[in-house]
Amino acid sequence: MSDDGYASREEREPAPGNLQGTDIRRGLYIFFFLTVAALLGIFLYTNTGNTLSALKRIRTDYLILVLGLSAVDILLGAARNHIYFMAMEKPISFMTSIKANLANIFMGAVTPSQSAGGPAQLFVYHNAGASVGKAISVGVLNLLATMIFFTVSAGFSAAVLGDSFNPLISGVLYFCLGVFLLQLAVYVFAVFKPETAVRAAETISGVLAGKFPRFRKRIMDVFVKVASELTVYRQSCSAFLGKKIYVPAAAVVLTFVLYFNKFLMAYFIMKGIGESGDFLTVVCIQALVLFISYYSISPGAGGIAELSIATLMAPIIGKDSLVIFTVLQRFFILYLPGLLGAMVVYGEFRKKGRIFPRMRGRSGNTSPPVD
Repeated sequence: MSDDGYASREEREPAPGNLQGTDIRRGLYIFFFLTVAALLGIFLYTNTGNTLSALKRIRTDYLILVLGLSAVDILLGAARNHIYFMAMEKPISFMTSIKANLANIFMGAVTPSQSAGGPAQLFVYHNAGASVGKAISVGVLNLLATMIFFTVSAGFSAAVLGDSFNPLISGVLYFCLGVFLLQLAVYVFAVFKPETAVRAAETISGVLAGKFPRFRKRIMDVFVKVASELTVYRQSCSAFLGKKIYVPAAAVVLTFVLYFNKFLMAYFIMKGIGESGDFLTVVCIQALVLFISYYSISPGAGGIAELSIATLMAPIIGKDSLVIFTVLQRFFILYLPGLLGAMVVYGEFRKKGRIFPRMRGRSGNTSPPVD
């Protein structure tokens, strides 16, 4: 590893993770099935015979505005990662941060609780030359920024809308709150006690080496690499929480701007389909929808997000327009950037021979691609 914490070409070849094409396809199938089932259910429940005629009320000028805000959303998501790399000795390109953000969105959409979004983002940064440790520190610190935002936004929204919750939404919110608190505890510990991870890796490697003496050298080699990256991660976190504290502070501000932009998208979608509603109410509802979506167990919150949107927005949007609003909200906030992210993931992982290994096996070519 180089002195600035960036990986050399040789170190970057065995990139972290080995996603299987079947795993991605399975997640896509589940996401698609749950999403279609939820939208169909909303349509059947709310259809009064005028849903199709409600499409004629859609104003294209508002949709163009929302499309622009969707592009801003992608750029803001990339920017809050990129400012960390700008503060490092060897910054990477902003386009890499855009690709990493899109990969995060797509892989988050095909895995429960967005669990593979972070590793996909890490993989893109790793391919661009960033060390695993530094890329992990960026992801962890931004997750903490997201949690700070949800603490404020979900708490405020629950206080404003508390009397309007039905038992189902209340149950979903309590479940997501439990997941949120558990994850918050883990990431606070990971940020402020990173040296514990090094000691844990040392203990685990020692136990494994004792139980499997034949593989002692390989186990210790792996530990050395892991410990090296964890040391870089610890140093990176210490720097950003010390003399470079302005960077995570700026990331928190960008996180608030990022999510407020999503709320604006929902509000203008509502206006674009000819509906009107109180701005603060729409913002609070969207804050809870995104909170539920972020911590839902289904891939990409498929089904859960759609039903949450329809349930929470029902009091301020007419039945004829409810399914239209739900589709457009999800399209501009998730479906569209997710599609772009799928293209990024396919290109990044195919370059490194990490996707569709069985297809390569059939052609008789199992060697990695030559850069």
